[in-house]
Amino acid sequence: MIWAIARREILGNYASASGWIALAAAQLLLAWLLFLQLEVYLKILPELTSGDSPLGIIDLVISPTLSSTALVLLILIPLQGMGSFADELRSGRMALLLSAPVSPLRLVLGKWLGLLLGALPLVLLPLLMAWVLELGSAVDAGRLAASFLGLLLFASMVAAISIWLSSISEQPLTAAAMSWGLLFLLWLLDGSSGGVMQLLSLDTHLLPFLQGMVATQHLVYFLAITCTTLGLTTHRIWRLGGGE
Repeated sequence: MIWAIARREILGNYASASGWIALAAAQLLLAWLLFLQLEVYLKILPELTSGDSPLGIIDLVISPTLSSTALVLLILIPLQGMGSFADELRSGRMALLLSAPVSPLRLVLGKWLGLLLGALPLVLLPLLMAWVLELGSAVDAGRLAASFLGLLLFASMVAAISIWLSSISEQPLTAAAMSWGLLFLLWLLDGSSGGVMQLLSLDTHLLPFLQGMVATQHLVYFLAITCTTLGLTTHRIWRLGGGE
């Protein structure tokens, strides 16, 4: 049942030309950014070589591109997920969904998984572009794997926040705006000040993955927010179904 709901969500996102156009535009933007970074890297390569700089192509080309990928995911996933529940509430189809023999948890997991899988090409294709650079330079496979894990956890969190805020609003654009507001707040928090700011700062927890470091506290950050927002969404849908 979870997979059936997820499949319906994926088909819904890409049933119209707008979904494909958004995906193609995002990929073209990331490819353009990658080539810009590569052009700058090739210009300064003689200076890096003569100065025995430890910085390489993965530091100056791949990591900035993957950081831009996270920003694109932050913008695109709420746009794709804004109608996950908001459309159902606005159109009155929610009553039909709640009358189906499916638990609120499975319904929420299906919509979350569908949104995440729909965004997966945006995670994979930039990494494939980076891997192509292996043909002309040494690329750290372990660091790429850590970057993939970080972007996947990030996308999972963004998808969970998007469907949660979609479940509490009947207007898709309002849900998207609330998602962007919360996510950009986490993105812009300055983790260098320490304390709560560092604990909540999104950049503080994402950057280590892009640098090839996988630490428990960063895993817990993404998993905790994802599980919490999925739990809040499940509770919201349960309440809409008459739960007390």
